[in-house]
Amino acid sequence: MADPTWLGTISALSGTVLGGVIAAAAQSLRDRRTRRYEYETRWEKAFVDGVAEFLAVSDAEFRALRRLHQTSPEDDRWEGLRKRADDAVEEAERKSNIVSLLSGERTHPVRVASRTMREALREMQAAAHDGTVLSDDEVEDVRRRWIAAREDLLRLVQGIHLRHGRHPRVRAVQERLTGARSARRPGTDGRA
Repeated sequence: MADPTWLGTISALSGTVLGGVIAAAAQSLRDRRTRRYEYETRWEKAFVDGVAEFLAVSDAEFRALRRLHQTSPEDDRWEGLRKRADDAVEEAERKSNIVSLLSGERTHPVRVASRTMREALREMQAAAHDGTVLSDDEVEDVRRRWIAAREDLLRLVQGIHLRHGRHPRVRAVQERLTGARSARRPGTDGRA
């Protein structure tokens, strides 16, 4: 017959071991979730920062191209303005490539919206390189299409992150994107 104290000791030890195994498994699961959350947060931050930077340089690109089209090719400032416009276009192209890289496949809606923004402004750049100055109405038409594509891009990025339902990140995304949008409007202080 077994000694009752021995059975109690074995029972206590097995309970301790089982508790340790359960605690280790729970901690492992928590660590895995934390790493996944941190990874997603870093990716989303890079994505949102990339989109916000693209929007900012796209605004600068439009302003540079508009200034160029407000000047005639015979003006002494034409070459300097054209060089600044080309630099702004090149910077927007680099930022657009970052958005394309982070958004993934070619048909991703964010990538399509950023490409649509770029296409609207390419018309202004191509006309400037041909030595053609667009009329105010033509520039306004390009601006309207560019603004519509820009608003689509903002809605898409906000919608993607709102669907995730992560409140701290959603708030950060909204602040970052609405800050970029209000920073370009005169008379706003950049706060949502």
